[in-house]
Parts: sequence; C-alpha cells; structure tokens
Amino acid sequence: MRCMGFERPSATIAGRRVRLMTFEDRSLLPVSAACVVASGVRETLSELIGEAVLLKLYEPAIPSPAAWTHIVRDATIYRVRGARCDAAIILRPCDAAAIAGAAFGETAVAARDLSALEQAVMERTVRAISAHFGPICGAAESLNFEEIRAIGGLQTFFELQIERPVSARIGIALARDPSPPEAQPEIVPESLLDLGIELAVRTNLGSYAALSIAQLEPGTILPLPAGALRGTLEIAGSLLTSGECGISGGRYAIVLDHIPTRRDDPPS
Repeated sequence: MRCMGFERPSATIAGRRVRLMTFEDRSLLPVSAACVVASGVRETLSELIGEAVLLKLYEPAIPSPAAWTHIVRDATIYRVRGARCDAAIILRPCDAAAIAGAAFGETAVAARDLSALEQAVMERTVRAISAHFGPICGAAESLNFEEIRAIGGLQTFFELQIERPVSARIGIALARDPSPPEAQPEIVPESLLDLGIELAVRTNLGSYAALSIAQLEPGTILPLPAGALRGTLEIAGSLLTSGECGISGGRYAIVLDHIPTRRDDPPS
C-alpha cells in the first residue's frame, strides 16, 4: 500500500530540522499476525533444540527488487502453500547450518553444505515451523511445503532473528500483501439524532462531617436544604447546563436556566 513517509536523515535549514516527504510501499500484514507466527516458531525451535530460544521479530515490509536480490542470494527457499496465499521460508547457508547444528548441541557453526542427516533435520524443522503459518497464509491443516530453486511473485517479507542459543535468521515471505480494509460508510451527525442518551441531574445537599459520611447506611434519609435547590444537568459526565430542582406532577424535575445552542456556548 502506498503511504506517505519522510526520508532520513533530516537536513537543517534555517536552524530547523527538515525531512523530505515521500511516498513508500508499506505492508498491510498486521504485526500481531507476525507476532503469533514468531511465538509459535520460538516454542517449536525450543522443543527441537532442547533449549530456550530468544527470538526477535522484524516487522513486515515490502522489499524493493534490489532488496529481494540480497534476501534470496545463495539461500534455500521452501514454498509453503496455504489456503489464502503461498508463503516462503528463506534460509541463507549460514543460518541453515546454525539451526541444524543447534539440534546437535553446536553453537558456533560456519556456513557450509549440510550433511544428509542435517538436511533431514532442517526439513523437519521447516515443516514444524510452517505449521504456525495459519494466521498469515491460511489454515494450518492445509499447509504443505516444498523446496524451490527460485523465488518469484513474493511481496511481503519479515524476518525472525534467533539470538540464543545460536545466531541465525529465518526469512518469511508472502505471495501477496493482505487487502486494504474496505471503506465504511461515513457517519454524519444526522444519523445520531435518534440515539438514546442518558441524562443525569446532580444536586448539592450541603456539607457533612467526614465521620457522619462514614456512618451512612442503606436507607439513610438526608434532608434537602431549605429554599431553592440548585442542580446541574449532565450528559455522560459532561456538564450541559444548570437549573432549579423540584417536583412537578409527582416527579422529580429540573427547570433549566439555559439551553446551549452551539458547542462554544458555555452553560450559565
């Protein structure tokens, strides 16, 4: 989705910091959905490695063509077919070696080709990770994966960085960005005219000692002050106007002093 943004770093003009306004592509994939995936991946890796995993999530973005070239360079790509769209797990050689080595208790592994046993472990790990992709590409029960040689048609990308017990990154990409939310009909003031609003009248019964207030019980009768009883009319806790309280036709009532006609009219 095209969104307005501001370039960095800023320039200083006439003593003020100024940044150039630009339009950029931003992913509509909710960070909350990526967090659900990251949480599931962390728990799965902890079980497979046999040790607690510390993981950091980088928020979803839409990389440029040049950025995609760097993301997939020399990487192994596993395509995940979901119910809503396809996804991909992207592992660079050093990251795949680190994750596979961690399953055997190794914490410092350089980039290298995986052995047949490590490759089997890696595929098992990818399969287990892909089971958590339901929130971003479809129901988990419909997921399956396959290794592919080239990448194409992917739009959204986010990354999971494993910080402990090994250092590695897992790239996750989606074939398409989620659709923008549909515009809702505008709410105009006239549509609220039939809305019911609760009014409340507050009166001042005078001052009482703190001890007498502490001794109040249900059913206690407090006398009304002599003379005119002033009160305020409130809407949802906001003061609307004031007036004189009393009884009319056997019901409690308030005679309003003033009716505001505009928002800037203060109550009297």
